[in-house]
Amino acid sequence: MLYNRVVPAARPKPRSTALLWLVTLALTLLLAGLLGEGFARLAKVPAFSVKAADYIGWAKPDPVLGWRNNPGIHLADEGSHNPMTILPDGARDTGPEGNGPTVLIVGCSFAEGYGVRDNENFAWKLQERFPQLRIRDYGVPGYGTYQSLMLLSELMKGQGIHPALVIYGFLPFHADRNVLTYSMLEAFRSFGGQRFSPPHVEVKNGALEEFPPFAVPAWPLEQRSALVSLLHRAELRVRLADRPAQRAGVTTLLLDRMQTLVEGAGSKLLVATLWDGGDDPQTYKAVTANMTKAGIAQIDVTYAGSETRPERLHAGGTGSHPGPAVHDWWADKLAAWIEACGIAK
Repeated sequence: MLYNRVVPAARPKPRSTALLWLVTLALTLLLAGLLGEGFARLAKVPAFSVKAADYIGWAKPDPVLGWRNNPGIHLADEGSHNPMTILPDGARDTGPEGNGPTVLIVGCSFAEGYGVRDNENFAWKLQERFPQLRIRDYGVPGYGTYQSLMLLSELMKGQGIHPALVIYGFLPFHADRNVLTYSMLEAFRSFGGQRFSPPHVEVKNGALEEFPPFAVPAWPLEQRSALVSLLHRAELRVRLADRPAQRAGVTTLLLDRMQTLVEGAGSKLLVATLWDGGDDPQTYKAVTANMTKAGIAQIDVTYAGSETRPERLHAGGTGSHPGPAVHDWWADKLAAWIEACGIAK
């Protein structure tokens, strides 16, 4: 007996499971992103701003050092906006100089005398104390030990300057600049307004590895999104998490190099701590202890006078840089050291 085979009617094909998962995932990510953005804004996380500074006339770009002093007369961006004279070779004006031995000063904005008038700077006052000497102040705002060392090498080897004495104006936060901690990266901006990585060094296998300057591009949408800015900052924190632990070791090795450079030319090196405060006193203690072991001459000239008037203690009265009274103090302490070492004879 034959039976007819019943064939069921064709059913419509179900939607692709993969496509459904993709749509669901996309919607989930979108919702998570919107919620994350909302929470980030409620927490007042600022979106990153790429904005070129309008007060950096004193600086000009440099492919090796990152930036250097720009010759001319420039107004400080703080306090009463005092004029600061930068000579054609990048040195701060220290007044009429003599024909005797040369004293080179390197360091950051404290050493350069940022914010005070030319004749209020401690380098100018040293030149007045020792008219027979040639006091040359090559401090550059923002520099740490590494950039100061590179500039010093350029002056001595490239330009053939043979100083009798090199004074490096040291501050504890130079150690952060030397290794580029996260806080330092956030503090520096390129001439175009991006985050900027200055020349810095790391310790790799017991040796210093040097890195040239470069701008750190903002992530897509970072200037509009608080969440993207937060994520980029978190990524940078992770990448630079090991830097603080290297501060003391790196700075010690850089100071050893500076001593080798200076003493190799028959000169003397003095590391003058212009301010011994900071957020990491242990690193500063370790660096100074290592300098003592290495036989590097050092002196702490942190201001400890009785002056209380803001216009004397701070540049322009309200600035974050030292004012005339502090520079007077530094000049007194450094002049005594110069006289004791016999360079001024």
